[in-house]
Amino acid sequence: MKYRNFSKKIDFKPSALGFGLMRLPMKDEKEIDREEAIKIVRYAIDNGVNYLDTAYVYHGGESERILCEILKDGYRDKVKIADKMSMWLLKEESDLDRIFFDQLDKLKVDKIDFYLLHALNRRSIDTITRLKIMDWCEKKKADGLIDYIGFSFHDTLPVWKKLIDFYDWDFCMLQFNIIDVKIQLSKAAIDYARRKDIGVIVMEPLRGGQLSLSIPDDIMALWGEMAKLYRDADIPITMSQNQMFLPAQFMLDWLWNFEEIGFLISGMSNFQQVKENIEFAKNASINKLNKKQLTLINKIRKTYLEKIVINCTKCNYCKDCPQKIAIPEIFSSLNEIKRFENQRTPTFRYYFLPEEKRASKCTSCGACVPICPQKLDIPGLLKKCSLVFEEKKMFDTVGF
Repeated sequence: MKYRNFSKKIDFKPSALGFGLMRLPMKDEKEIDREEAIKIVRYAIDNGVNYLDTAYVYHGGESERILCEILKDGYRDKVKIADKMSMWLLKEESDLDRIFFDQLDKLKVDKIDFYLLHALNRRSIDTITRLKIMDWCEKKKADGLIDYIGFSFHDTLPVWKKLIDFYDWDFCMLQFNIIDVKIQLSKAAIDYARRKDIGVIVMEPLRGGQLSLSIPDDIMALWGEMAKLYRDADIPITMSQNQMFLPAQFMLDWLWNFEEIGFLISGMSNFQQVKENIEFAKNASINKLNKKQLTLINKIRKTYLEKIVINCTKCNYCKDCPQKIAIPEIFSSLNEIKRFENQRTPTFRYYFLPEEKRASKCTSCGACVPICPQKLDIPGLLKKCSLVFEEKKMFDTVGF
């Protein structure tokens, strides 16, 4: 495992790869496969991963309980843990202690190493100020209950700069990958944080796995060109079980190529993903890619962006929809129509959803809108999806 420089403020050298506990293996739609989850996370730790990331809302609160099990048998001493305060759940000052001490109780730890204010955006400073959240954080730090204070973020560059200047943060986390370079932010955001020696963590490096699954033929051909460029430059390529190159390696290498990035968080869901990502991380290095490789990444980005209709990463923040609409699944099916130029198969899959979870059941209550990291007009998009899937309107005629 390779380890990275993070920040002069932080006495810690993180592994190039961190483990995000947001997409743990599941037995079914609701139940985590606890035994498998513990097995794969401990395998990662045994192979050098030293940073585990969870949040109060992940898996309906079960992610923290699973992490508690993972940390037993001496594993707590091998890792740093990160947890988050879900900002959208805060109504009054007392909510801070209620949530925080509930987290400590579920984790069965005496402190949380890295604590983040979760999913900050343009409305967050008002909440932070009204509830005196930074004073609360400082108190917890002074009491030895938190080591480092940071935030995760989903908004625009001007809002990012305002937040960076708002407080002397230890670290921050943002979405960054070969596609999301300018959708929310740009590398300018990372540079702005690093000028203040704020450690930068990257989340969604593969957009929730979407960039490494169901890769279109034209993009796979471009990744084939990348494999050739790697071989020409004598860069080792990790092969799959069937001796195929893995595009995920090239995408993660592109991120590790940046000196300004501390490390990556990957939400791995099965043993194969963990094993492959650890192999990639063993060869992670700064300034690894040459000009030809970086130029090809730009070409791949452009090709991908032409295929995305709804910028959903399936983060599942909207999973608590009051109407129980299957929002990420619907948007994924819609994107497949554009990606594969085939309306029949995604429509067939859509009708496997229970009727009560389909797009037409959306009441436009708007509960999903403020918590969507991508700032999508989810009710409006669901109406369009309903036209495509349920009223059989042609994809190109409904405004996508």
